[in-house]
Amino acid sequence: MHYGNNKPKYFRFGIYVLLICLAALVQNSPYILPEVFGARAFLLLPLLVSIAMFEREIAAAVFGAFAGVLWDITSVKDGFNAFVLMLICAVCSLLIIRLMRNNILTALVLGASAVVTYCILYAIVYLFLGGAGASFAQLFTFYLPSCIYTLVFVPIFYFPISWIFNSHKTTDE
Repeated sequence: MHYGNNKPKYFRFGIYVLLICLAALVQNSPYILPEVFGARAFLLLPLLVSIAMFEREIAAAVFGAFAGVLWDITSVKDGFNAFVLMLICAVCSLLIIRLMRNNILTALVLGASAVVTYCILYAIVYLFLGGAGASFAQLFTFYLPSCIYTLVFVPIFYFPISWIFNSHKTTDE
């Protein structure tokens, strides 16, 4: 059975891996990306949502798990980021495949949903259940501004990922 030429797909996947590594490096390194009023951008989330909107659910989940592992290495969270990002990517991909149209408005909605979901899950697992002091205030002073700051990067990632996908598409996609 012949499945066609997969070289464009593998080239596209290689570009995605490089972008994920670069975003993880920028996100997790201090002083590369400025903090705005104490908020930090979670660059991996809008990048992964953009990738998941153009790829199938299995590929999206693998990219999410890979990015989560990179994030877990720097944050020492024992797989939390890998699991959550894998689920977010798979759900975003399935929503685009089954229910939603792939456009910038949908990217903003899915990006906002992914960022808010991640921040709420992180707050529940590590702040509320972890017994951190002033956790409720931290939700509004750090995580909510970080969500807003992160949303700025959704269109910045969506359009290049769209171009990469459309220029390196195989015939079976």
